[in-house]
Amino acid sequence: MTLAKNIELLEDPLDTVEMVASIRDWTYERSDNEVSIIAKGQWSDYQISVTWVDDFEGINIVCGFDLKFQERHKNNILHLVSSINNQMWLGHFDIWIDEGIVLYRNTSLFNRNKISQNQFDEVMVQAVTSCDQFFPAFQYVLWANKSPSEALEAVLFNTQGEA
Repeated sequence: MTLAKNIELLEDPLDTVEMVASIRDWTYERSDNEVSIIAKGQWSDYQISVTWVDDFEGINIVCGFDLKFQERHKNNILHLVSSINNQMWLGHFDIWIDEGIVLYRNTSLFNRNKISQNQFDEVMVQAVTSCDQFFPAFQYVLWANKSPSEALEAVLFNTQGEA
C-alpha cells in the first residue's frame, strides 16, 4: 500500500514519521528526538525506533523483533547475518552479541526540504519487509537446527502463484 502523494510534508521530520505511523495504523510514542513504533509484521510485531539527525539530514531506523539467541548459536547467527547482508540492497542486520539479539538497521540521507512522506513510508516499510523476509531464517537456525546456508536458501526460495 502506497500512501497518497499529495499529503503535505510537516516541518519537523518526526511529525511526518508520526503521520506515516498513524496512517499505517501502527502504535507509536514520541520522545524528544525519537519515534518508537510497534508495527505488525507477518511473523512478529516489530519494535521500530526512528530518529532524525539534523546534522546529516538523515533518518535512522532500528527495527527489533522478538528473537533472542544463546551463546551456542552465536557462530551460526553471525554466518547467517553475514550471508543475509550480502543479499540486501537497503539496510542491514546487526548483531548485539552481549544481548543475544539481531536488529535491522538503516540510515538514509535526505534533503530535509525535499523529502516526501512517501519516502519516509518506504524506508519504514522496507524495515518491516526485510524483517518479515528473513525472520524465518533465524528461526530455522535457532529452532530447527538448520545450517545458515539452508536457512537462507529456504527464505530466498521464490514461489509462484498461490496454493
